[in-house]
Amino acid sequence: MRRITADNARFGVFLAFLLIPLSGIGTDIYLPSMPSMAGSLATTPARIQLTLTMFVAGYGLGQLVIGVFLDRFGRWRPTLIALALFALSSVAIAMSDNIVWICLLRLLQGVLGAVAVVAKRTFFVDVFSGPALRRYLTWLTVVWSLGPICAPFLGGFIQVHWGWRASFLVLALFSVLALVLELIGGGETLAQPQALDVREVIARARQILGHRAYQRGVLCISAAYAMVMAWNMAAPFIVEDVFHHSPTTTGSLALLMGLAWMCGGLIARALIAQPAWRKHQGGVMMMAVFIVLLALLPAHWQSLAALAVAAFAIHMAAGLVFNIHFADVLSMFPQSAALAGGIAGGIAFLATSVLSSLSVNVVHPHSTASMSLVYGLLALILLPAAVTLGRARAGQQARQPS
Repeated sequence: MRRITADNARFGVFLAFLLIPLSGIGTDIYLPSMPSMAGSLATTPARIQLTLTMFVAGYGLGQLVIGVFLDRFGRWRPTLIALALFALSSVAIAMSDNIVWICLLRLLQGVLGAVAVVAKRTFFVDVFSGPALRRYLTWLTVVWSLGPICAPFLGGFIQVHWGWRASFLVLALFSVLALVLELIGGGETLAQPQALDVREVIARARQILGHRAYQRGVLCISAAYAMVMAWNMAAPFIVEDVFHHSPTTTGSLALLMGLAWMCGGLIARALIAQPAWRKHQGGVMMMAVFIVLLALLPAHWQSLAALAVAAFAIHMAAGLVFNIHFADVLSMFPQSAALAGGIAGGIAFLATSVLSSLSVNVVHPHSTASMSLVYGLLALILLPAAVTLGRARAGQQARQPS
């Protein structure tokens, strides 16, 4: 079996960055098609939104358990199997007219996506250390945002010309391409497999979950990404049913939100030397300003353009907050990298699916004001962390000798 180390990791880095956006591509490529899917399958918008929720839930569930198996059986072969099954399930969705079957397949795809993405996130912890590892981890959010940037824009074009089924065929082609490249130049990065001892796994998991900073980081990741998912669930129907724009507009706006997320990640990377509490509080303050502006917008100014501008700023702040905590969480337990990353991703994405679904189904956003309420409910979750981080910083300063 080929092995990848820091000395021959260049193509491995490329493959890792190619697959990191898989979850974003899997959720965003068919966003412009959601209203059309509801009509084609003769079902409700809520059931079409459920296909998105099921993928995210599967992605979260998969991450909760997959880290243990990746630490035992390696990263490469499970990735190959996951990519092959992802391609087959995408073809099955494209051929299906049953919304229940599609939801189940989307749940499976979430689990398969978790296998590939957790393996590739862990790749960096396996291969690199020190400043090099930190640099790569701060790039993860930036690279991930390429999925939400490119996928919905491509999806809008596909929807206009070929319909929603073609989007899932494109997902299948992407998976096959990644599989071929893995077979050509991929390899294993796990140096020493860990025994699959249930008691040992539980002990390590309890140690990880008992870490206060880890808990706080996972909560912040969940709330920040829930803002993105809430937009993904609500925006297609607001854009196409309320403001009467085309699916390509939905795709263009999703691309804009992906750019906002990427900008947030780039800002976090540029401010890497700044303390986390300062970056977190700045991001939350930026969210609060634009959420209030969106809520107080006069009726005659409530337009799709105004919503897009405010959402761009909010998503940029969310990307900043996500990047801060995601990099910290992934680097806290290098000896159990896959387990720690899997638990973090699993809890975060399960919480994301619950938070985004609850906020959208409780508020039923159909305007700029109601969308501001969705964002506001999710931003409230980030406030305690801002206070806690500030107090921790004040305590550190107080203990320093004068």
